[in-house]
Amino acid sequence: MSTKYFLFKHGEKFILGISVCYLLYTIICAFITARLKIPDIDSKLLSLSTVIDRKLKTEVSPSISADRKDAAELAFRLTTPPPASLLLRAHLFGNLTSGGSDMRITTKDLLKKSEAQPSSDSEGVSQETTEFILKGGTADMALIQVRKFYKDQWWAESFTVGKGEIIGEGKKIGAEIVDFHTYCRLTEITPLAPKPFFTKKATVLRDEKDHFLGISMTEEKHTVAASQIAFENEKGQSYHVWIGELVKLGTETVTVCPVANTRSTH
Repeated sequence: MSTKYFLFKHGEKFILGISVCYLLYTIICAFITARLKIPDIDSKLLSLSTVIDRKLKTEVSPSISADRKDAAELAFRLTTPPPASLLLRAHLFGNLTSGGSDMRITTKDLLKKSEAQPSSDSEGVSQETTEFILKGGTADMALIQVRKFYKDQWWAESFTVGKGEIIGEGKKIGAEIVDFHTYCRLTEITPLAPKPFFTKKATVLRDEKDHFLGISMTEEKHTVAASQIAFENEKGQSYHVWIGELVKLGTETVTVCPVANTRSTH
């Protein structure tokens, strides 16, 4: 019998035997290891459960303060303007130059000086004259500044007003008690209403030979999101007011002074 035949005949049996032994060794090791780890895992889970139970029994939940300074928070949120953002279509409001349009105009620039100036002249103003300005608003509350002409001078106070509430109330300022009642009821608050505004654009007219012919003024209408409220006076008459607009309350009349909503561009 040749050596080659012997190796071919018994080599397969030898390799198969080694494989079976290795498989048995692996199964035995896995079984023994698993049996040894189970008590260790059980002890860890039991210890963790004990710690959690002890913490639940001994820990005290933090106290939650139910007192919220809504008025102060709302006043801070409404009087702190958001950062200016670049317009997506700034060329509509840019200054036309030989090099193109000025693209550095923001929404903050469009709303500059958009608040009506309250009355400052006390000459000829009757006592108990009242006026107010919308400063801002959320879906639930509005910040309104009420001004009262009392004892030959103007007094001002800001109020946070909810839907259905009367705008203004009596306030003690120093030694004086000033009646800021407007007797107007807030009926609606729209924090992001589309407010129309107009831009006047100047276009230079030239002929085919580039000779100057004149200037053409065109007016374009746009909208910007702004706060708006609706209120009713004592007679039940309804009025709408944009942010920054001045409302003058007379004995028999209510006058809303709109702010300028036109901006010129070249």
